[in-house]
Amino acid sequence: MKDMLIPDLSAVILAGGQSRRMGRNKALLDVDGMPLIQKLAHELELLTDQIFISANDPVPFAFLRLPVIADLYPGRGPLGGLHSAILRSNRPMMLLLACDLPGVQEPFLRRLVAAIKEYDAVIPQTSDSRVHPLCAVYRRSCLPAIEQNLKAGRNKMTAIFDSGLLKVRYLSAGKGSFRDEDLCNLNSPLDLREWKRDPR
Repeated sequence: MKDMLIPDLSAVILAGGQSRRMGRNKALLDVDGMPLIQKLAHELELLTDQIFISANDPVPFAFLRLPVIADLYPGRGPLGGLHSAILRSNRPMMLLLACDLPGVQEPFLRRLVAAIKEYDAVIPQTSDSRVHPLCAVYRRSCLPAIEQNLKAGRNKMTAIFDSGLLKVRYLSAGKGSFRDEDLCNLNSPLDLREWKRDPR
């Protein structure tokens, strides 16, 4: 398995959200007989041996035995989690993954990493033209723009590319060999019931 690991890659699972619509911690939802965050960690273990959890409370995730990183800019959402993870990592690429994506699997994530080439980031784009920056790959070269935006109070993930200094590749479903359903996220109890009834 070690031969399949990508040595320049780290990964972080975002697990610090409030889960207000779900009413309970989305990362710990039972999916395929295990907590969803554990399922995602298993997929990531096929890609990298450096996996972090982004959360301000490490206690719920102690069973994973993975490093939990608190945000240096608390309350700033996913951008703050990406920032702290890049600072903690010693590798040039970071795979960012939200904790509520039950359809994400290793082959798709590997294709995302392979697509980065000369770009600073690769972000999948579904057929409805929506981009998904919480399932994406970012180079360390994004760090200055991330810090600049955090200091300026701009928390939108894709705003780090507004200056045009960074090169981002939006990978369509056809070119990335993924389906829109692969990026389905669980926001509410209804989403969870529908997923369990029809797990794509």
